[in-house]
Amino acid sequence: MQINRVIALFLAFLVLTLSLGVGAAAEIIVQPGQSIQDALNNSVSGDEIVISPGNYTENLRITTGDLIIRSQSGDPGDTIVNANNPAQDVIYVQANNITISGLSINGAGNDRAGVYLVSSSNCTIEDNEFFNDALGIYLRNSANNLILNNKASEGRRAVNIERSNYNTVSGNDVSDQRFGIYLYVSESNTVSDNKVNSSADHGIVLESCTNTSLENNAVSSNEDNGIHLVSSSDNNLTGNTADSNLVYGIYLTGSNGNNLTNNTALNNSRGIFLLRSGDSTLSGNIVSNNKNGILLTSAGDSSISDNIISQNSVSGISLLNSTASNVSENVLSNNSLGIDLAFSGNSTVVNNIVQDGGRGLNLQDSSNNLILNNTASRNRYGAYLLRSGWNVFSNNIANESDDHGIVLENSSNNNEIMSNIISSNRAYGIYLTGSNDNNISNNEASGNSRGINLMTSNGNSILNNTVLDNSEYAILLSYSMGNNISENEASNSNRGIHLSTSSDNVISGNNIISNGVSGVYMASTSNNNNFFNNYLNNDVNADVKQGSSGNIWNTTKTEGSSITGGPYLGGNFWGKPDGTGFSQTTADSDGDGIADRVLNISNSGYADYLPLVDTETQQPLPAENLTDNQTETFENETQEDMDVNETEENMDVNETEENMDVNETEENMDVNETEEDMDVDETEEDMDIE
Repeated sequence: MQINRVIALFLAFLVLTLSLGVGAAAEIIVQPGQSIQDALNNSVSGDEIVISPGNYTENLRITTGDLIIRSQSGDPGDTIVNANNPAQDVIYVQANNITISGLSINGAGNDRAGVYLVSSSNCTIEDNEFFNDALGIYLRNSANNLILNNKASEGRRAVNIERSNYNTVSGNDVSDQRFGIYLYVSESNTVSDNKVNSSADHGIVLESCTNTSLENNAVSSNEDNGIHLVSSSDNNLTGNTADSNLVYGIYLTGSNGNNLTNNTALNNSRGIFLLRSGDSTLSGNIVSNNKNGILLTSAGDSSISDNIISQNSVSGISLLNSTASNVSENVLSNNSLGIDLAFSGNSTVVNNIVQDGGRGLNLQDSSNNLILNNTASRNRYGAYLLRSGWNVFSNNIANESDDHGIVLENSSNNNEIMSNIISSNRAYGIYLTGSNDNNISNNEASGNSRGINLMTSNGNSILNNTVLDNSEYAILLSYSMGNNISENEASNSNRGIHLSTSSDNVISGNNIISNGVSGVYMASTSNNNNFFNNYLNNDVNADVKQGSSGNIWNTTKTEGSSITGGPYLGGNFWGKPDGTGFSQTTADSDGDGIADRVLNISNSGYADYLPLVDTETQQPLPAENLTDNQTETFENETQEDMDVNETEENMDVNETEENMDVNETEENMDVNETEEDMDVDETEEDMDIE
């Protein structure tokens, strides 16, 4: 019994040993002149087929899994597999866990592949070269494969992935294809660190793909787009470089919910372009030397933030027919248009720096936008609104512009322009032309040629602005009616408040002090204006030309705190810097804050019937001196000299609507505006400011 048990154990051990030996992996060497396919046919799972240097002409079919097929040298330059039949794939794989490496695979004909994986998983295709294959590597219904460090040239698609998920395409060098890398109806793939250049169409394409990651790819010198997404959503594009592509660097159409972060788009026709691709995030990108930097068309609910955008010849950031987007924290420099909104609404532009360009902030036919806390410096225009209404423009800085700080032109109505700092602009601080019913309030306009200038603009409220140290005018109205100019500081300029052919305006509660030529000027063609409760302290307070009608220089005596702190509203305070002004020297016997005498305003035929006094500083002169010596006339200056006779050839915004339109279709999206075409074309020769 004991002997039988020992024999039985020995026999069992022998059977086990033999069975393990049958399944052991083998290394099969293929020499030139031998058939690689024969080696495949004789292989079992786990075998390694090593191909010696040489040229092999055959089409291979792999249906056994867990194989390695590699060149002996590791150099695809000396181990070449050419298609025996170009109408078939060079290497056909329908198996899992296959590795193909170190081979040159050539000659796949129309719609055929160098390596074709169908229903195959966990395969690795690496360190191969593909030349003159219609499709270099083609995956269909295949998942979890690696395509690594291959080279492909002169084909139609170097890597083509169709209905295949969770694959990685990385480190490949692709050139001279129709399309470099093409993914179709696939999800959760990673395409990273590839070089794709000189494609006849696009470099990398996602069509109907989701949750794909495009990372750190370099796409350059492709004849259409560098990276092209169509009907592809929820993808991440990070760290890619798109350089010198003929049309777009990165282009998305019909693709929503994508993230574009830390990409670089240089020297393309357009850098990054989203068409009908909303709910997207663009952040941390560097975009320069394109025509358009970042352009969104019909792409709402998007966020554009923290990008660096420079030297784009048409625009830096453009929203065209796009709504509910956020443009924030970007730095833009040397762009023809910095941030450009055209036919766009309900968006927020906040905390951007826009400098050294044509128009810093540009709105055309755009409404209900918030423009907040931006800095626009050293542009031709700080901000420019054309046919744009119901926008809020607040807490921005517009300074050192070659022309104007803020421009509202051609029916830019019902905007809120408030709490901005507009300084040191060569021409005007705030300029309205043909724009009505705007609220211009709490702004600081200093160091400009003109602080606030209204031309043919009606029904606006100019309230509580600080307008100082402007070389020509603090506030100028020309051909403008029905405006409310109240509670402003209009001082230390040549002229304080100047009305030229402007009627039916209310001017009240303003401090008009230390202006060199006059505090107030009113042309003979300015009628029915109401001027009261203003504080004037200038050498010449009022220059009012004869010939006008209906102007009123005080309101009805009414209880309320006057501008001098008195208990009644009435007329105006008329002071002089040397303390000899009418309101400084005329008695107020009843202490109501209103002088005992009427002030006749020079030779205009008008009078202030209720001139204010300042009881704290009032020092009445003897009665014989209480006459109206306020003859507010200019030495050696005629009415013609007093007109605003600037032809403004150097200062006008020479722009017509024809030149201002955004002449752009979806196929040709350029905003065709040059700086020469973008001036507001008012020579004012037909509208002389009197």
